[in-house]
Amino acid sequence: MKKIVYIASIALLGLFSCSKETLSPVPSNAVSDVQIFTSVEAASTALNSGMAYIGHYQSLTLGTIMAEVMGEDAAMTSGSYGFPTYNWNLYSYTYSQVPESDPWWFGYSNYIWAADYKAVDVANNIIASMTDAEEETGKENLLGQAHAIRGYVYLRLVRLFASAYSTNPDAPGVVLRLEPANAASDHLGRASVKEVYKQALEDLDYGRQHCDAGSTDFFTPQSCALFMARAYLEMQDWTNAGKYAAEAAGNVFDGSNLMSKAEWQSGFKDHNAEWLMYFNFTPTTSNYYASIPSFYYLANEAYSADENGKANIDDTAYLDSAEESDYFDDPLYGYSTVRWTKRFRDSFEDGDCRKMFPFYYFEEDGWFTSKFSHRNVVGDAEFPLARIAEAYLIKAECDAQNNGNGKAVLNALQTARGASATDGSLASIYQERRKELYGEGFRLHDIKRLHQALDRTADPEHWATVKTLPADSPRFMLPIPEVEMLYNKALTGADQNDYWKKQ
Repeated sequence: MKKIVYIASIALLGLFSCSKETLSPVPSNAVSDVQIFTSVEAASTALNSGMAYIGHYQSLTLGTIMAEVMGEDAAMTSGSYGFPTYNWNLYSYTYSQVPESDPWWFGYSNYIWAADYKAVDVANNIIASMTDAEEETGKENLLGQAHAIRGYVYLRLVRLFASAYSTNPDAPGVVLRLEPANAASDHLGRASVKEVYKQALEDLDYGRQHCDAGSTDFFTPQSCALFMARAYLEMQDWTNAGKYAAEAAGNVFDGSNLMSKAEWQSGFKDHNAEWLMYFNFTPTTSNYYASIPSFYYLANEAYSADENGKANIDDTAYLDSAEESDYFDDPLYGYSTVRWTKRFRDSFEDGDCRKMFPFYYFEEDGWFTSKFSHRNVVGDAEFPLARIAEAYLIKAECDAQNNGNGKAVLNALQTARGASATDGSLASIYQERRKELYGEGFRLHDIKRLHQALDRTADPEHWATVKTLPADSPRFMLPIPEVEMLYNKALTGADQNDYWKKQ
């Protein structure tokens, strides 16, 4: 596929330099005037725009880190230990999100919603223009990619903005727009969670059948299969979740298709054979300083760290000093606002290659992770959207649900990572999901789908006032953004998610 970055459609300015209008466009689902494409080449230009929206920092970065810091294993620095918070994701961590977009740092839902619906509108325009167009080389893949974008985005939106499927499939989901932005599509009510999942699965299955098996920075049949398995897992359809997980993994669960220990420990910055799909954060495709690795990563190793991992806070002065750059290995800075609790770090065995927590400065502020790294400059890196390891975990969970034991598949993953084999119980599988997928945006969604309560009380690193929440709390959902509530005439105050309904 000819890759042309559709720069006019993506925001390349930093979040702090954007105006409120840039951050919260009205309507939220419109990209531009309706686009009519007359050739695969022209439509492929827009397709690159849709892919850019999928990885946009206002959606991928915010949504991914949000799903981690709203859990128990990750925390945000409080700003009390020499590292500013920058407000990024701080109000996700403290459960202080609001529907409003002013000030921006409280209203993350506005940016995620807007970027994702722009991706949907790109897909809708391609599907509407090209479905009945004359056949030419690349058309089948183009339509497969467009459907896959739409299915992927709707799955992402419904998991963030609605209750879990297993809680109530008939609960309000998100607005299901299936046509290019117009007067009719602008004003639609919320479809049910069940309806959104049905549409997402139909689109992903179309992508599975029509996308090329080539470059993994686009959708492929394998990545579409994994996203389908992810959806079916949320639906507790163990048969289909296991089926598509096996398809995504090539029906191989002996560890041979997993990345090596060395690859895991190299820092997730370049894709490998285990990555079924990735987004490439570069100066061209995104505001890369606001990419996901920028918020996780400080440095691989501090020379001053003692045997317990405690480093000297004065060493941070050397990060910006060229003549002292060898004081740190890979002295790359970034925002570095996300921390990990000691309890979570200590849950890994020393031989486990995933124990990527090299040091901390203050015990109360938590540990840094070096799981995510950079190439040449801060934030310049590839980030996985789908990995075969997730297929292992889904298959193990489905096996445990279907026949009471997911041990074989789970042990293959554990052995590949250098961890001791455990039993194949659901509890062991859930714990392994936390170890394997940390930082990749899964924890909040697992809390929701498994009907777990939030409990941060065992970790002194958690300074947020919200330390516990009951299972199925409405606060696990994001609010429908004010721009949608105000602009969309099919919505009333009663359509807002429960926690944010005005009394």
